[in-house]
Amino acid sequence: MPWRTSASLLRFRRYLILGNLVVLAMVVLVALQVAHASYQTHEARARQSAANLAQTLSQSVSAGLKLVDNSLQTTLKRLDELQARGVADPRELARIAEEQRSLVPAVDALRVTDASGLVLNPGDRPAVSMADRDYFQAAKAEPTRTVVSEPVRGRLIGGWGLAIARARTAADGSFLGVVYASIKAERFRDDFKRADVGAQGAVTLRSGSLQLIARHSLLDANPEAGTGTAKVSDQLRAALAHDPKRGSFVTRTVLDGIERVTAYEAVPDYPMLLLVGLATDDFYTAWRREVAVLAALMLLLEALLVAFSVFIYRAQARQVKERGRVELLAAERGALLDNELIAMVRLRDRREVWHNAALAQLFGYEPGELSGQPSRLLYLDDESYAQVGRAYQHQLETLRSYRTQLRMRRKDGSAIWIDLSGTALPDGESLWLLLDISAIKHSEEQARHLAFHDVLTGLPNRHLLFESLAFMLRDAGRNDRWLAICYLDLDGFKAVNDTRGHDAGDAVLRAAAERLTANVRINDVVARIGGDEFVLVLNQLGGLSDERHALNRLLDAFEAPFPLPGGGSAQVGISIGVAMYPRHGKDVNTLITRADQAMLAGKRAGKGRWVMVEDEPT
Repeated sequence: MPWRTSASLLRFRRYLILGNLVVLAMVVLVALQVAHASYQTHEARARQSAANLAQTLSQSVSAGLKLVDNSLQTTLKRLDELQARGVADPRELARIAEEQRSLVPAVDALRVTDASGLVLNPGDRPAVSMADRDYFQAAKAEPTRTVVSEPVRGRLIGGWGLAIARARTAADGSFLGVVYASIKAERFRDDFKRADVGAQGAVTLRSGSLQLIARHSLLDANPEAGTGTAKVSDQLRAALAHDPKRGSFVTRTVLDGIERVTAYEAVPDYPMLLLVGLATDDFYTAWRREVAVLAALMLLLEALLVAFSVFIYRAQARQVKERGRVELLAAERGALLDNELIAMVRLRDRREVWHNAALAQLFGYEPGELSGQPSRLLYLDDESYAQVGRAYQHQLETLRSYRTQLRMRRKDGSAIWIDLSGTALPDGESLWLLLDISAIKHSEEQARHLAFHDVLTGLPNRHLLFESLAFMLRDAGRNDRWLAICYLDLDGFKAVNDTRGHDAGDAVLRAAAERLTANVRINDVVARIGGDEFVLVLNQLGGLSDERHALNRLLDAFEAPFPLPGGGSAQVGISIGVAMYPRHGKDVNTLITRADQAMLAGKRAGKGRWVMVEDEPT
């Protein structure tokens, strides 16, 4: 009868629309989830890359300032010797200052003032007073510490830069003046140029009060624009309020309006902040291409679904009179679902009723092998199978969708990460969409690895070292064991880096890491904490003498020269400072600091040796 035909078509149309809406909604949901996960992965990579560069550059700045500080202390010692001999020749004073300045290429001038602030060695320029400078006043007020100035314009050498100062005092403690080193801002910019931050990236060094010291960006027409000002974004101030040592944020840079993923790192031991900004346009270009391809595929699939739905409905209208064509139309609709983009399976009582070719391909089965099989075949273990069963049962009973991410099993037994989405169908069946997200999970694991390992050598970085060492100290304390914390510095590395280039320097660092790792036990720890400095932890020692053989073996391992890229070789040794737990300290910072001091003592004594804390260099 006509009214029955109309009712049948109406019911069919409703089911068809509902089915298409469910499929389209799930496809859109999966696409959005994939796009969001990809976006987060790209942003995490950008943040981590910026953080790694910021950490490396901040450590480089700190190392350079330490060299300047050492030069100031040596100058003070030489001047004290002159004073003790009663020598007051300005030419001798100028000669000492120039000699120390020449030893540190980063220093543009090394000056000495009297107690009134008058410069005693102005060179060929008129003498001027520095009594009004902030570093002069700070050094006078606190004569025992090293003072770092705010960015300042030089009166003798001109241009923007910094002054590093220490007070001169007489034997009775009275103030005699200051010794200060001037470093032009362009010195920092030259160092920052070696960092790969892309065409729109920027490296910035700011003082503790956020005044701009130096900035490098290929976009800057005037490199000194904004120097001395503290004009920064609200996002930076908010991040510093949360964590003044390190952090990251995304915003448009105040100085040039470029949106960047910016990471900051406090310069170790000095009141300065190093910021690395990577332009979002550079990092998100690949993500936008992925989204465009995904959107195109989604639109194509949606268009196919709509087109096939219209076709099926019209065919169904004809098949009300021609029942013989029902099977053909069902096959055509099945062809739509049996695509190669998204794996689909229909279940009844958790047993396969239908699946498309993409499902068999995804799990490595031949056509027909999954027909009628229980879904347990695809799960990694009984626990995950039961857990999913309990979780989705309620949703399916109330016709709600269910979604999770879990590891499943291919035919060959290998595990694969799957984004699993299911929805209830009439007659007690359920429809499932399965998407392979192994690549996304692998990217997340790589991001986590980058956060705790040095990019160049693959060794644990400072963060992972401190975490591991804290655990090892607790374990050694519980089991009454000794630990040797060894601070290592490469002898002769700077000469290789300066004369043969950074590629040669990088090759030496990688080879040094391999030699260190090859000459320790599997339960020992080797980490790179910056530049050519490494930390070695000798674990589970029974006494103070167990480490001697290992340290001598390390020295022997560096006897052989290092081959360099392009031919030739370089002789690079190591100096080692050793602090023993619990004899020389019981916390991480104390032990590493004392090992560093012992290493510096070994350097001063002639390098190529190991020195125990409180021991005389041998």
